[in-house]
Amino acid sequence: MLPPFMDPVFYLLGKAVFVLAAAVLVSAVLGAALIAYSFKTGHFFMARIMLISVCFLESLIKSIFRTFRADDAIVDDVGIRLRNYINAEKFEAVPMDERSIFLPQCLRSVDCPAKLTPEGLRCVNCGRCEVGPAKVFAEGLGYRFFVAPGSSVIKRMIKKYRPRAIIGVGCSMEIKEGVDLCHGYDIPAMGVPLLTNGCVSTTLDWDHFYDVISDHQASAPADDKEELTIRMYEDGPART
Repeated sequence: MLPPFMDPVFYLLGKAVFVLAAAVLVSAVLGAALIAYSFKTGHFFMARIMLISVCFLESLIKSIFRTFRADDAIVDDVGIRLRNYINAEKFEAVPMDERSIFLPQCLRSVDCPAKLTPEGLRCVNCGRCEVGPAKVFAEGLGYRFFVAPGSSVIKRMIKKYRPRAIIGVGCSMEIKEGVDLCHGYDIPAMGVPLLTNGCVSTTLDWDHFYDVISDHQASAPADDKEELTIRMYEDGPART
């Protein structure tokens, strides 16, 4: 048997655990409510507190969503938008020619002729997918453009070119990991989620992509994009 003086210790310990558990549950419920509100309205209230909730209580918040028969993918969606919202001001303050874009290789055509290089896949603008026109348009704005088969390429390019801002395209998990990676380098990053995930033939809302890389200004009309693409094909890529 334990000595009598230990009883108050275990009582206080149990009480502390109960209070902590209650605090975590209340925080998760509050976080879930704020996420649902943001998803419905498109507005953020207490954005940084919401992001902390998403980072540390993600599993519990998703459980709350499932309990109420709501799609827990909303948590990932709002988490990405939160990170973009918090990083937007610093990101847009960086000139476009000091930014980099990283696309995942799963967006390319299954017949893609691009070769793997130390800087990722070298797009040759073959016209078999949307990556080529996106590369031409982005480089026309001044961006460095990479098709990365993995995070190791991203790390190498950050160390080599030292971009001051980054746009990353990927699934929710890849974007969260990428934004956290950029945060470690003190680089503001914006995430553009894929419409469908997978290892090959994934899809992207390209209009949204062009909107983001154009700083949410009116992106170039289709005719202007086509004209820019033709000119870039004739002149060669803006940078290598």
